[in-house]
Amino acid sequence: MDKTMNFEYFLPTRIVFGVGTVNKVGKLARNLGKKAMIVTGRSSTKKTGLLDEVISILEKSGIESVVFDDIVPNPLSSTVDKGAEIANREKCDMVIGLGGGSPIDSAKLIAVVAKDGGRCWEYTGSGGGRVPKAALPIIAIPTTHGTGTESDPFAVVTNSETNEKIGVGFDQTFPVISVVDPEVMKTLPPYQTAATGMDAFYHAIESYINTNHQPTSDLLAMEAMALINHYLPIAYTDGNNIEARTALAWASTAAGICETLSGCIANHSLEHPISAHYDVTHGAGLCATGPAFFDYIRPHTKERLARVAQIMGAPGSVIDINRLSEMSIELIHRLQKSVEIDITLKELGVERSMLGRLAEDAMRTMGGLVEVTPGDLKTEDLKKILEMSY
Repeated sequence: MDKTMNFEYFLPTRIVFGVGTVNKVGKLARNLGKKAMIVTGRSSTKKTGLLDEVISILEKSGIESVVFDDIVPNPLSSTVDKGAEIANREKCDMVIGLGGGSPIDSAKLIAVVAKDGGRCWEYTGSGGGRVPKAALPIIAIPTTHGTGTESDPFAVVTNSETNEKIGVGFDQTFPVISVVDPEVMKTLPPYQTAATGMDAFYHAIESYINTNHQPTSDLLAMEAMALINHYLPIAYTDGNNIEARTALAWASTAAGICETLSGCIANHSLEHPISAHYDVTHGAGLCATGPAFFDYIRPHTKERLARVAQIMGAPGSVIDINRLSEMSIELIHRLQKSVEIDITLKELGVERSMLGRLAEDAMRTMGGLVEVTPGDLKTEDLKKILEMSY
């Protein structure tokens, strides 16, 4: 145990977890007001019938709703501004994020802009770093087991004019209530199952390696990595396997708590400019850079990566720390291969000529995550990692 260890634990979200819990959303929302804005994507929650189901459940509890479905993957700050305008015009008392990370992140920022004013981009570091004093109450109903946004204060938004993608988080952007129902995740297609599952994996491993790691996030990160390593290939093959979906839903929520308590590191800094410029799936981008990234910083965090290897099934006969740390990279590749998402930046459509620009963007927009990465990385290091990932 580190004698100098200091940490904070703040998680004000009520997490309601389990199969069938989506049916409780009306009763849970009753204390928050009479009218909700439901923020969702353009198709998936409509196709599955979940959107209509949630509207009906709210109605039975006497809560009106207005649907805002303009959200696209890698959501835009201009869309958030539009949503906030509608929320105010419709006099909504709360905002419900229904879907994957994009709708829930958007719901968080709509709740801020609607209550605190201004424009969405003003709340990012690049846009001035405005800090909100208040937000409308937020309810999160995730339909993917990946982002962890149900148990963290963070929201990621893209400025389409500058191609900047930045994460922000405030005490006001914690969901008041998160309803995590593995049943609604059964319709997640195989590719999204893989991409969101690996997103949660990288939240867990990055928080575990973070120089700000702490006891609770360590325990939850190890739990999340072990569950994802075992259950992600099962859910990828059989989406209706409720045991696998439940395990992955908890792993995502646990990894989200890790983000809250310790945070991600530079692998997320590297990925954000990639999806900002090329509009790739976030989890796929993390898989493209992740193995090379951890291999690059391996000399500075061998003991922790050795523990990752053990969690992911390294043979008990291997006890050498150096060999185990090498095996962690091999086992990450193995997991990604098992769900067909072990890819390169070239395969994602990234141009080699852009690597320098992407490294600079990563440092400029998400430099805070680089600072808490072992190895004292500079922009030149980030460029080398991108070249290794190409």
